[in-house]
Order: sequence, then C-alpha cells, then structure tokens
Amino acid sequence: MNPTLGLQQTLKQQLTLSPQLIQTFEILAMSSLELQQKIKTEIEQNPALEIPQEKAISIERMAAYQERHARDDDYSDSSAYNPENYRKSVRFSGHWDQEASDRNQQMIEGVLSERETLQEYLLRQLGCLHIDEVQLELGKLLISNLDSNGFHRNPVETLVKENKRTRLLETLAIIQSLDPPGIGVTDFRESLILQAKHDNLEEDDLKLFEIMVNEHLQLLRLNKFREVGQLLEIEEEKVELLYGYLKTLNPFPGKLYDTSEILYIIPDIYVRKIEGKLQLRLNTDVIPTLSIDPDFKNLKDETRAKDKQEISSYIANAVRNANQLISQVNMRSETIKKIALQLLKFQSEFFLDGPRYLKPLTYRQIAQELSLHETTISRAVNGKYIDTDWGIIPIKELFSSALQTTIAGEEEVSKRAVMDMVQEIITTHKGSRALSDQKIADMLGEKGIKIARRTVNKYRNELNIDSSYERIP
Repeated sequence: MNPTLGLQQTLKQQLTLSPQLIQTFEILAMSSLELQQKIKTEIEQNPALEIPQEKAISIERMAAYQERHARDDDYSDSSAYNPENYRKSVRFSGHWDQEASDRNQQMIEGVLSERETLQEYLLRQLGCLHIDEVQLELGKLLISNLDSNGFHRNPVETLVKENKRTRLLETLAIIQSLDPPGIGVTDFRESLILQAKHDNLEEDDLKLFEIMVNEHLQLLRLNKFREVGQLLEIEEEKVELLYGYLKTLNPFPGKLYDTSEILYIIPDIYVRKIEGKLQLRLNTDVIPTLSIDPDFKNLKDETRAKDKQEISSYIANAVRNANQLISQVNMRSETIKKIALQLLKFQSEFFLDGPRYLKPLTYRQIAQELSLHETTISRAVNGKYIDTDWGIIPIKELFSSALQTTIAGEEEVSKRAVMDMVQEIITTHKGSRALSDQKIADMLGEKGIKIARRTVNKYRNELNIDSSYERIP
C-alpha cells in the first residue's frame, strides 16, 4: 500500500438543480393561497414588480360623474345594512347621511376586530374575582395549560410542586366555575359531567348521568335505550330523557372561542356541463397579473456613471428576479391548463355523469401525453382543486387506482367508482340487519367487481361509515 498523497482525475455526469429551477418547482407545487402570499411578499421586497391597474379613475372623472348624476341618482342609504344587497349594488352616491356614515364605521370596526380567545376570556373573568395573589397566579397557570377544547394539555399535578397542589386544586375549582361551563377538565366525558353539575341536575339523576357518560355512550349512540335501561335498572323512558339532555351539552366547550384561521378552498379549474357539452376554465382571477414597473426599469438608463454602478446593478438584479417570477407563475398556469385538458379528455364520463364513471388513471399516463416527468404532474396537482358539477374535489382524486372486473367491455374500474358503489349499497339497504363487509364484497362480486372483505372495510372507513355492528339499519 502506497501511503503517499496524489491527484487523480475522474469523469462523471451529475445533474445539479439551479436555485431558479428549484424555485420553479416550489411555485408549481404551491396552492393558490400560497402563491398569493408568495406574490405579496415578492412585491413588498422587489420594487421592480407591480400589479397593473385594469382601469384608472381620476378624482376629476369621479367628481364629474357625481355632478351629472346628482339630480336623478340619489341613492342615500337610510335602510338597514344588508351585506348581500351592498355587494350587489355598489354605486356612486350624490348624498351621504350621518346614519350611513355610522353604519360604515361600525362595519369597518367589526371587520378589523379580532375574536377573543378562550384564554383571554377566562383571564378577564378571573381578574374580576376577589381572590388573593397566589390564587391569581395559579389561575393564570391553569388557564395557560388549556388547549383549544378547554381541556388540560399537561396533567394538573405536574404544573406545581407538591407543597402547592392543595392551593392549585382549590384554584382549579374556581376556574371550572367560569364560563363556558365544562372547561378545566381532562376530556369530553368529564366536561359533560361538569356541565350537568353546573345545571344543578338532581343528585340521583346526576349519578345515572355519570354512569351513562362513562360506560354506555356507545350503546346510547346506537339508540339501544332498552339495553342501557336494563343495565342501570331504570325505565327506558328515563334513559331517553337523560340522553336527550346529554345531546344539548357541548362536549368541547373551548371550541366556541377557537380563533384558528379558517382555510378556504379556491378552485384552480372549473369544469361545467353546459347544454350537454363540457366547458373548462382556468381560475386566473385569484392570481394577479404581474408586470415590470417601467419607471423603475428606466432608472437603469439614468445611472450609467461609474459612481452609480452599485445602483445600476441593484436595478438590473431586481428586474431579472421580477422577470423570473413572472415566467415561473406563467409556467405554473400553463402546466395546470395542459393537465386540465388531459383530465377533460380521460375523465369526460366522470364530468358528464358523476363519480361512478371515474376511470383508472395514473400520473404516468398524463406525463407521457405531455412529455413531462411524473413528479412534475404530482407537484402540479398537489394542493389544487377542481370545481365540477359534482362538487369541489382535489384534482389528485381524479387519479385513481384500478380494480379488476369481469364486466363485459370493462377490464378495470377505478377505486373511486367502487367506493361510490359501496356507499350506495349501504345507504339504499332496507333490510332488518345492517350489511357486513363480507356481504358487501359478495354483492360487488355479483356485479363483476373482484374485491376482498378487507378492501371493503378500508373503503368504508375512508367514507366515514360505521361497521355493521354500529350502523342502525
């Protein structure tokens, strides 16, 4: 073995993704909401980018319009505010009354105000109580330990040292007395029982209620009141009465003050059946049209002096990045459009007649048609939605695996179509007993679809349908 150092040349091929290409893939995989936020951030950081105005309205033109229509277009608003009517008929007004101004101010304040969190609501109540400093601090500790449901995140006994646990439990009773009832407990069962105590349920009824909540919720959910009555040695009517009361309670009281952001689905594609023909439209309204600010770009020609090379370089770099983002956004739209046209071709029967007619389809088939890689198709449909006559669904649901059949003229059927059949069989069944998974598999087999019992079980769970034992026929 030669221990000396030396140099050796090797030849190999290696693919390296440039930062620009990586960003292109990232934008392709973004949902419409994510892309909106990306564009907003880029516009704030890059002065070369702008969103061109569709139509400019000058103050002079607006004043002239108002003067022309002041006499015969008096739309002073003295009626109660109705958001729907407001959106449908926004017009220039020649007059403005104080009442309308007050309503407008209230509307703006309502829009800008934020909902109070559960912790803020409880702390406000705690501050109004006559308690000592120790209880106040322990109360704040207990409130900070509550999750969005109003339940303890960590066990109460782990929050303080052993010598403070007695005071902590005393403070816990105070927290549990606050509004909304049922907070400051471990789970929804304890919450339901605590709410019953708040309602001053009679002692005997409260004992029965606790047993029902802790031991017989599953039977009650199946409306097996007679069986529960026999177990508790009470009349069936009493069980029904207590269960009716239980259904008036909120098992997750903290959710009333949940301030988590609501995420809305924005379809990227619209497909509609109009007069028997399919029409496809790409949703370009949610993505603003970007362009280069001509005034900013012209600054480069005005900064040619050597002492201004740094400014000129900054402008050129900003314009280059802006053009790159515009190109990437346009590429995303074109790719989604191409995929949508292929989906319209492969899944036309689904768009016309519904989920039952969804065909097996893979990313590879679309990729081969478009001469793209499968991962590009996967990125392009990730987090995107399509609005159809059958509802708004993720685009990836139009890609479905295949099951073998013995149906004449149809060698394969899609997973989604079989799931639709399973749901139809269960919902249309009129027998005295609910159908088992094996029975459903046998019924599908009679229709020519080869499927195992465990596959029916899997599809039923995906459809959020209970087992035959839990379903009420």
